[in-house]
Amino acid sequence: MRTTRLSQTISPFGVGAVLDVLGESLMAVDISRWPVGETYRIVSRRLEESLGVAELRSPPSVPSRPSKRTPGVLYERFPGWLFCQDCRRMHRMRHHDETGEPPACRHCRGPMVPMRFIVVGTERGHAMDVPWVRWAHSEPQNQEHQRCKAEDLLFLTRSGGSEGLSSLYVRCATCTAERDLGDLTARGSLARINVRCSGAQPWQRPNPNACDERLEVLQRGATNVTLSETTTALDIPEPAIPARDEQAEIRQHRNFEDLRSAPNGPFAEMFVELIATNLVVSTDLVRKVAGSDTSHDQEVSAAREGLLADEWHAFRQAIDNPDEQIGTPTFRVSATAFLQPDASAVYGALGETVGHVVLAHRLREVRVLHGFRRYDPNADMVDADLGPRGRARWLPAVEAFGEGVLLTLDEGRLALWERREPVAERALELERRRRESPIGSRFSEATPRLILLHTLAHILMRQLAFTCGYSAASLRERVYASAGPAPEAGLLIYTASGDSEGTLGGLVRQGHAPRLATTLFSALEGAAWCSSDPLCRGSRGQGLGSMNLAACHGCCLVSETSCERGNLLLDRVMLVGDGKTPGYFQDVIAAAQLTAAQHVTA
Repeated sequence: MRTTRLSQTISPFGVGAVLDVLGESLMAVDISRWPVGETYRIVSRRLEESLGVAELRSPPSVPSRPSKRTPGVLYERFPGWLFCQDCRRMHRMRHHDETGEPPACRHCRGPMVPMRFIVVGTERGHAMDVPWVRWAHSEPQNQEHQRCKAEDLLFLTRSGGSEGLSSLYVRCATCTAERDLGDLTARGSLARINVRCSGAQPWQRPNPNACDERLEVLQRGATNVTLSETTTALDIPEPAIPARDEQAEIRQHRNFEDLRSAPNGPFAEMFVELIATNLVVSTDLVRKVAGSDTSHDQEVSAAREGLLADEWHAFRQAIDNPDEQIGTPTFRVSATAFLQPDASAVYGALGETVGHVVLAHRLREVRVLHGFRRYDPNADMVDADLGPRGRARWLPAVEAFGEGVLLTLDEGRLALWERREPVAERALELERRRRESPIGSRFSEATPRLILLHTLAHILMRQLAFTCGYSAASLRERVYASAGPAPEAGLLIYTASGDSEGTLGGLVRQGHAPRLATTLFSALEGAAWCSSDPLCRGSRGQGLGSMNLAACHGCCLVSETSCERGNLLLDRVMLVGDGKTPGYFQDVIAAAQLTAAQHVTA
């Protein structure tokens, strides 16, 4: 029995991810092998309908002192190849070797630790052990080396050699064949020795005939071994008369995946009739949903946009009712003033750029894991459930409770600013890069409004970390930046934790006047000059796919767990401006600098 935090079973140690614990390396299996009877349902009707699933279920939680009878999530030992730290003997652990205890060497009883490298598929997300036996015998010096298939291997280091991988080598103790690891991580290294993909995940039965994807060798701790796909939503009050989403109901039906996988198959019409009858909808609608050519990324992106729109309307209820605290036990919000009546002229100018402030005294966040990708963000997504179809679909989720502050911008000023030609041109450059990026479809359109609000959220989180009592990694953002018929122009800084840590009140306290105005002003002052300027401000592109402009670790970037968009689509010039592009807060910063200069000369 090994333990980890409940929230970590969704991310970063969810299905398909490698967990290093106490010198052992394990990988979480898919949810078809979870003890479903020991899980409990997390109710979030809005999120279930948006994602097209019947249920959301939390991993089984355990007491602080678990026993062998305690239910838990199954992890598979991966990589299976270990080596002894004392005698350097290698051993491949199989299911019948597991005792529940940390493995020990069969020769000297020394501690066994996992090999550093694993193999992943670059397209379909399969993973497997490095074929060390074949690698050790891949440069034979005689016929004995060619014939030998023994698994009696040694993992050794050459004395007096270089510090690189070429100083490490694997030797067969039976025939003395050996090969160093210098070329192991080179592109196509396994293809050159005729190694094919196993066609499966480490906990599945190999099926090499089903997959011919390219294989690459990675270190097991590399960040691209597992790229989790998650969606989060806040628990907001349900409408009095909920509207029926027929398409979501169709996607939730237990036979929908069978129909969608073979819309022209011999049983397609039977599934169409069955779904239409069960849900009392037309067969044409069922065929339309099943035949939709939208990708999974597009479906999830659309679901996220709908979730954000609902949350925006829930926060607006507090703005429309400023004299009372409204909501539910898991969503309590109230509006508050941004400035005090006696605010100075500079703060008054800042207040003209801001719309409203809403304090979220209590929030409930639900985070859902869809699946994962390997090696490349553009690879196929591996579903979190790899079990047989034909049953009600569910996904793993965790809930967390916290607090937050919503800040909105003045819609009139924002609409005028985003229509200015230099602003639109600068945003268009980032939008072009987003469309060209392999992962661009996972993000919404890079409009001036979104870039501005997203960057503002980042500098606010960095500043709030000094005063709110939470660590920087505990803060998160949600950006509401739709420019449609019902425009949104706000950002939510919040914290959510699986225990009481997220509800200590420090963040809500910072939302009261004049604290939030002081924090915002300090954040803008910091954004006006980065320690990497003028290189940062004048940058033509930073980050993955150059999807950032004036944004670096010195001014805008935050913890990866805090950002919705992987620290991309950022540009502080949209906030503070430069010689060509006017910033939304440029006049406020200029007025503050002028006032400061007058005080100095006086």
